[in-house]
Amino acid sequence: HVTLVPSHPSYAVISEDERQVRYQFQIHQPSVKVNYFYGVLGSPSITSGKHYWEVDVTNKRDWILGICVSFKCNAKWNVLRPENYQPKNGYWVIGLQNTNNYSAFQDAVKYSDFQIGSRSTASVPLIVPLFMTIYPNRVGVFLDYEACTVSFFNVTNNGFLIYKFSNCHFSYPVFPYFSPMTCELPMTLCSPSS
Repeated sequence: HVTLVPSHPSYAVISEDERQVRYQFQIHQPSVKVNYFYGVLGSPSITSGKHYWEVDVTNKRDWILGICVSFKCNAKWNVLRPENYQPKNGYWVIGLQNTNNYSAFQDAVKYSDFQIGSRSTASVPLIVPLFMTIYPNRVGVFLDYEACTVSFFNVTNNGFLIYKFSNCHFSYPVFPYFSPMTCELPMTLCSPSS
């Protein structure tokens, strides 16, 4: 039974039953930059076992969900840039941007710049495109803590596997993670039987 924990109430509004989160634009806030995302954590923290939850993302044009390591999740109220969503930073997440661009966020790829005679090395965030024939209205998240895997399923498409993170390193408690981004439609935790 996962519930949501408020983290930055002026941006992420959580319902009274703690099962729904939505982004809320504040008139008095500075202009919102589209490269920042606001997220909230789920409760309870997870330190062992197998866990599964489903999230309704119907009609949302943007969202990110998955899990994150506890001490990483609390930094700066979960205000993140896309390049921060990486397993090495404690995030195992997938998301939707601009209505139909589904992605998984993997660790950065390192490359060396030898074309211009430099020996510098840079990292480029690896955003893996996800292609689906049926867009999900509901996404299932399955965490197997001991097997070190996080899997995402398109419940709308008979539980089709969307993406799987393997060989995850959970040296700290992890939490479910939800970001409605700047789309005001809600993300809703659902009972898997509904």
